[in-house]
Amino acid sequence: MSSLDAQLQLPPMARLLAALAIFVVSALAALWLATAQPWLGLVLQAGDDGLVVLVDVQREDLPNGLRPGSRIARIGAVNLHAMDVMEEPDTLNSYALLNEFRARQAELSATLNQPQVLVGFAGDNQSIQTVVVAPYAGRPAWSLPFEFWLQLFVGGAGALVGGWIWALKRDRPSVFLAISGFGLMASALSASVYSTRELALDAELFRMLNAGNFVGTNIFGLALISLLLSYPKRIGGSLVILAVWTIGLGAVVAQLMQLMPSQSIGSYGPMLAQFCIILALVAIQFIASRRAPLARAALGWFGLSILLGTSVFVFTIAVPAMLGVEPQTRQAHAFGIILIIYCGIAIAVARYRLFDLGIWSFRLTSYLLGGMLLIALDAVLIYGIAIERIPAFGLALLAVAMLYLPLRNFLGNMLARRTGVDPLRVREVVDIALTPNVTLRQEKWRGLLDSAFAPLSIDLAAPTDRARLVDGGQKMLVPFTKGTPAMCLHYAHGGRKLFLQTDADRVQQLVELMDHALASRDAQEHGARQERTRMARDLHDNIGAQLLRTLHSRDPERKDAIISETLTDLRDIINNAQGTGLVLSEVLADLRFETDERLAAVDMELRWDMEIDETQAVDARLAHTLRSIIREAASNTIRHARARNFAVRMRVAAGELHVHISDDGVGVSDHVGSHDGGLVNMAARAEGHGGALTISSDSGTHVFARLPLETPSP
Repeated sequence: MSSLDAQLQLPPMARLLAALAIFVVSALAALWLATAQPWLGLVLQAGDDGLVVLVDVQREDLPNGLRPGSRIARIGAVNLHAMDVMEEPDTLNSYALLNEFRARQAELSATLNQPQVLVGFAGDNQSIQTVVVAPYAGRPAWSLPFEFWLQLFVGGAGALVGGWIWALKRDRPSVFLAISGFGLMASALSASVYSTRELALDAELFRMLNAGNFVGTNIFGLALISLLLSYPKRIGGSLVILAVWTIGLGAVVAQLMQLMPSQSIGSYGPMLAQFCIILALVAIQFIASRRAPLARAALGWFGLSILLGTSVFVFTIAVPAMLGVEPQTRQAHAFGIILIIYCGIAIAVARYRLFDLGIWSFRLTSYLLGGMLLIALDAVLIYGIAIERIPAFGLALLAVAMLYLPLRNFLGNMLARRTGVDPLRVREVVDIALTPNVTLRQEKWRGLLDSAFAPLSIDLAAPTDRARLVDGGQKMLVPFTKGTPAMCLHYAHGGRKLFLQTDADRVQQLVELMDHALASRDAQEHGARQERTRMARDLHDNIGAQLLRTLHSRDPERKDAIISETLTDLRDIINNAQGTGLVLSEVLADLRFETDERLAAVDMELRWDMEIDETQAVDARLAHTLRSIIREAASNTIRHARARNFAVRMRVAAGELHVHISDDGVGVSDHVGSHDGGLVNMAARAEGHGGALTISSDSGTHVFARLPLETPSP
């Protein structure tokens, strides 16, 4: 089955349209056959006395003598009895009676095809009266009884439910489900014609319809057996299924050739055997799924609906017929009960996601409903209101566009929201990402998954890069995030549903959102650490230098001025000033005065050489970096070098400011090495500005810095 299905390679829409087309053609054929027969306008049924009773008169032009309650004694030269109007000839015990019934049908059919028919009936006085009735060439559709339309509906429902699932899922169970639906359609549509006939059909047509009903019924049963051998648990291989079909179809051929022990056994014996096998398979599936809660939960709807639908038909139709007892339920009504099977399947699909139909089901259903609505409105406008065809189609199209399409979009949006990430979940994910404790973060993440999908259990799993379904949707793997391990969720919604691809997509969105939130948190923390480091460097290099300057100043007024400058620097440090438009020469003039003042306080000489454009503009960030480097270098010289001279040389070249700072002191000692905070800070400041700084100790200390005039982006 699966290999044939794979060879077809039909898209879902084509599959569903094919199933729909098969049903529509078959239903139209059944309707044509039912309405193409000659029609007397009489509603007949078997009486308790073995005669035929006139139940109703559907034509106004019939002779006055014919009225409800009359006994119809003969049609033409054929004397009628109850067997002639029986609904289902398969209930006859012997092949002899069946062949006699078919012969009488042939004779009655030939009589009804005459221009005029002699109808003999018994009135209240039991005397036989005769009237002449001219049969209509065809039977109007409105005269067809409810049972005809019921069987048409049952056949259509079976075919469309099976075809719908087959269109959306390519596996063995869905193929067998589709076969059962088409078997039910063949059985019900065939029976709808001959079981609701007025009196007789052509013998060959009756035989073919009766055979279609019998074959379809057995295909329905064999397909259900094959389905239960494959689903929910696979308990039978291909050879077992092949054996079932071989034996079952062999019994069908034997019955059609009238080789069975009796007519009733041949008709209903296979059906009873199939029911017993179905009963046994449901029990076996129940045992096999004892450790699979999802399969057992699904079996509650899936298996029991099959049992209920088939058992009602078997015990109301098949068993009485085999025992020689008149069935108390009409076959058409029994077909209606069989529809319970497909109702149960539909409920199971909706509740347990047995076949993972996904968004395709909504799309296909909405397209079909839209098309059917358009056709129905068009027909109503043409035949009901008598509007011309072109305006009628335009009005129908307008109505569908204005009424149905907005409703479809609304439902589609609701479905999309349901399958997307809930905004509340976004807040939960952000809250989890901001949780500093790793253990607590993992507990919150686990709680989020539990509340979103309500699995039966959540276990740790091997790392995976994406969310994906396992075991046909029974499990779902959740990838790891920063700080949360990979997990495996078992049985969605307490075991009532399978995980869908939309669930995996939702989890993947949550994981990506978690990763993004964690990355944002890490970036924020990194930025905060960098800001704390910057402030620490500034406090060390600038504020420290200013405070030392204040300490060594002997002029009280000058101390106040330095303190004021220090407060200004402190505000700049806190605000991380990023202003532009500063003149480099002015910045350096202030810095030269400040440095000279600091060095003079400790009896050191300053040499300051510059080769710069007097109008060169720089931003506050470069000025701040330059100021910090020179201040820190001066502070180190004052504290450690024991120098007499301190020199600063600057020039602009190739868009960069080159700075050379030197002293004639003892150089960089071992205890003030490359790991000293001040020296590290100077290098970090230069690198942070996109430049570089090196320090050497050769006849004193030499600091070389290269700073771009254009401040790079942070």
